[in-house]
Amino acid sequence: MRTWSDSPFEATTPLHEVAARGAVIAAENGESEVIYECADHPGWLVKLYRPDRRAENADVLARLIALPARMPAADRALIDRSVCWPVTRIVDGAKTVGVAVAKASPEFYVPMRMISGGTTTQPLEIDHLVQADPEFYAQRGWEVPGPAERLAVARNLAAVGAMLERYDVVYGDWSYANALWTRGSGRIFVIDVDACGISERPWVESKAWDDPCVTPGTRLTVRTDRYKMAVLILRCLTGVRGPDLAAAYGTLPATVRDGPLGDALRRSLGAADPNLRPLISDLLALLDSATASRLAQGPADARRLEPPGERRPHKRRPSPRFSTARLVTLVIAVCVTVLILLAGAGLVASLFS
Repeated sequence: MRTWSDSPFEATTPLHEVAARGAVIAAENGESEVIYECADHPGWLVKLYRPDRRAENADVLARLIALPARMPAADRALIDRSVCWPVTRIVDGAKTVGVAVAKASPEFYVPMRMISGGTTTQPLEIDHLVQADPEFYAQRGWEVPGPAERLAVARNLAAVGAMLERYDVVYGDWSYANALWTRGSGRIFVIDVDACGISERPWVESKAWDDPCVTPGTRLTVRTDRYKMAVLILRCLTGVRGPDLAAAYGTLPATVRDGPLGDALRRSLGAADPNLRPLISDLLALLDSATASRLAQGPADARRLEPPGERRPHKRRPSPRFSTARLVTLVIAVCVTVLILLAGAGLVASLFS
């Protein structure tokens, strides 16, 4: 897997140096005109922007690209492990026309059973986790995510959110489609970071995710991210989607709902003043505590959840078998017993003749 730390690019890269296209990943998607794998740099994606992209973003993008260089090693390792961080601005003359980012590794893709009966490989999005109907998973040939798996994904998303919050980086678009995850480990890969702002960013409309304390069209801040991250955590933990957050909150286990994590989520979602929302780092600490508590319950609750198709077959006990020596001994014993019986029968016959 490619990472920010092993980027082969300089801070800016002329378009002609990455123009050779490999596989096209997406076209006319959001603010991008096309996303393709760079033929000259396998494992790296080139994302070319639509011509009408805001000019203000070029300077912010340059600052984002440089940011990990001044982070401590732990934060940089988190980026390398879990974030599709931009590594170079692609320029055409003086204009920023795109960005290069790492391609998600194969672990974030899963086989999906199609209605036709065949299978296809698709990225595993948060959208596939926030599902409460077991039939959704049955139709695709997947196991239903368990509590430990959901908790791991929520915790790892909060870790990235808390890291961004520390540097006043505003993601603004936490949603179902902007992060990938893996079965079993719950590892995550956050995408579209090149659209982030620093201190603030332009309004992003996202139905069922919009901050009720922010007027549509207002620029977003980390306080908005605190609300959206709480929504994301709640939906990951419960699988319940839709605008009725109270309904999702009500499905949390009572031990969670009535504990510190449930209280923090309630305050994040219901605070009339955005300044009163818990920090994302506070939510992360509570998720870490919940993870430690689950691990302490024992291997039955903390075991790794096996991805579909990797269940170990049940081991049958081997049936008892006689060795050759035991078989010979048994045969001799039977023969001796028969001879004794025959001898006894002859003695009895002679006595009564």
